[in-house]
Amino acid sequence: MLTYFGLLIIILTIVAMIKKVESRLVLIAAGFIMAVAALAPMAAFNGLTKGMTESNLICNICSVMAFAFVMKYTGCDLHLSNAVSKPLYKVRLILVPGATFVTFFVNISLPSAAGVAAAVGSVIIPLLMRMGVHPAMAGAAVLMGTYGSILSPGLPHNPFVAEIATKVLQRDVPVMEVITRHSMASVTTVIVAGLLLWGVSIFLKEGKGYVPPTTTNEENFKVNPLYAVIPIVPVAMLITGALFPEQLPALAALRVEHTMLFGAALGLVATRKNPMDGSRQFFAGLGKGYADIMGIVIAAAVFVAGMKATGVVDAGIELMKTSEDAATLAALLGPWAMAVVCGSGNAATIAFNEAVTVSAPAFGVDVIDMGALATLAGCIGRCMSPIAGVTFVCAGLCGANPMELVKRTCLPCLAGLVVGYAMLIGF
Repeated sequence: MLTYFGLLIIILTIVAMIKKVESRLVLIAAGFIMAVAALAPMAAFNGLTKGMTESNLICNICSVMAFAFVMKYTGCDLHLSNAVSKPLYKVRLILVPGATFVTFFVNISLPSAAGVAAAVGSVIIPLLMRMGVHPAMAGAAVLMGTYGSILSPGLPHNPFVAEIATKVLQRDVPVMEVITRHSMASVTTVIVAGLLLWGVSIFLKEGKGYVPPTTTNEENFKVNPLYAVIPIVPVAMLITGALFPEQLPALAALRVEHTMLFGAALGLVATRKNPMDGSRQFFAGLGKGYADIMGIVIAAAVFVAGMKATGVVDAGIELMKTSEDAATLAALLGPWAMAVVCGSGNAATIAFNEAVTVSAPAFGVDVIDMGALATLAGCIGRCMSPIAGVTFVCAGLCGANPMELVKRTCLPCLAGLVVGYAMLIGF
């Protein structure tokens, strides 16, 4: 009976999240209800403590958010967005997939879907519309690329999977190892999705012919090459250190938070902005990262602790042990479905990885591959959700209904999911 009660609470939790009730509140409340029902309230409290003290997650996530705040303050994010979008003026034939690839690339350095949509979209969407692309297709092209953060150490799921893999494999698994493992699959999915979106634009005849009612002058923005490079510096340092640990031991020894602090300082020095205001922005970003992103990690830890107390997790794992396909399909469909219906795959993906991915070896699946699959599914699912915050940003910039954007990204997203599954798990 206790397990069935836990399942009922999980269903009610999903319903509440679909109705847009604050996700952290829902997860914490559900976790405590299940723990109390199991006569184990301390399980929920211990889950809270565990979530609040995940040191690696706090360092990675909060430092990246702090860096993003400084890049926005210095304006370096706009210089990067404009620099990478300029070549689109010369390649009218591939405007739609080009916009997707540009957004994906910038999102690696600025790992916020809504943030990169605002920074890149404000430049690229008017550009595409001026060059004849239908507004909804222009918005969809940017929306389709807003999961480039999957290749960033600042995406909460990457360090979270690294933390899980470290415990399961009983060796230190750095976040860059996780990213390297799924990088080829992630890049391939966006190439497939971008090209398919291009095909949709050709089929719908939305790649040319649109005449915008007004014109703007974003093309007159003067890009400073130094400013444009600065947002890329921390990620470049991490990648270089991971590729050449013996040749460059100093770079290999740097952690995510070290490179983000260096990048923020470099941005302030290069742009000669007020260092006191820059410091305030850096620490405001730290707090924002803990409140918005770590808050979901903490709430999910409480929720998972409640599920474990009722026996739901153990029952699900035993069921999945009967079939490797059942486990991998759950990793694919669970986070994807929640991202589509809730507008965010963060809570579902973190909860899934916390509850199920830790047992990946029992299913005959590599723990990093399974965690990466759940992460990819959640990220792609958000790109086809009509209620995601990033969808509203893109829709607002192009002046279209959010549903019109996801109608266009739906098929490319599904194709990307299939490709990602095939490359990470195989059929």
